[in-house]
Amino acid sequence: MFGFNVNKLKPNLKMAVHRIGIVKDKKANAAQAQRREVGRLLADGKEEKARIRVEGIIRDDFTMEGYEILELLCELLAERANLIKTEADCPYDMREAVCTLIWAASRTEIPELAEVKKQLTKKYGQDFEAAAIRNVDGCVNERVIQKLSVQPPSAFLVVNYMKEIAKEFKVDWEPVETEVTDPLAPIPAPTGATVTSGAVSGPGFSALYPSAPAPVNTSKTASYVPNAPCKRLH
Repeated sequence: MFGFNVNKLKPNLKMAVHRIGIVKDKKANAAQAQRREVGRLLADGKEEKARIRVEGIIRDDFTMEGYEILELLCELLAERANLIKTEADCPYDMREAVCTLIWAASRTEIPELAEVKKQLTKKYGQDFEAAAIRNVDGCVNERVIQKLSVQPPSAFLVVNYMKEIAKEFKVDWEPVETEVTDPLAPIPAPTGATVTSGAVSGPGFSALYPSAPAPVNTSKTASYVPNAPCKRLH
């Protein structure tokens, strides 16, 4: 079995950056059509279906925000690839970047990250990989965990997306005041009550509503000491 190869790590980091750009462009091109569809559903009184569509829009927005962070981390490691090659242990100021890319490799649609993870595992060992995947000591970037979480968005955020989309497409729609009893909880399952008739979203939109994010359990097994030395585990 061949060991760590910096000539495989660095090109795949650069290709991952390129791939993220392609995915971002693809999502951006689809975003307007998705918002227009939600506006049409609200105009037709199909509110429950609109809510489901909005969850997908929010998920795409969150994913793109997470990808933007991963893009920065890939660029950082590509610039410091020779340092990774020469240092036996993971440099303390690169610990979070390395752990985050290992953790995210199986949670994205960026295939190049699989090879990045493979090379980093060869460099630092399988115990290091396992610790990164389990987020031991909170070594993974917390915002990436939140943005790539499979948890549904909060009702608060869904309703505010719907308000903005209704405003964008000049649809006369306002939520019932009692709809959101717990702003931190996700939107409840549809009841079918609106099945009687045939926003501005985008990366950064959720930052307008930072007070009510969907709860995320990062499953940290111990307290995280910033910039702690990252030793290879034997």
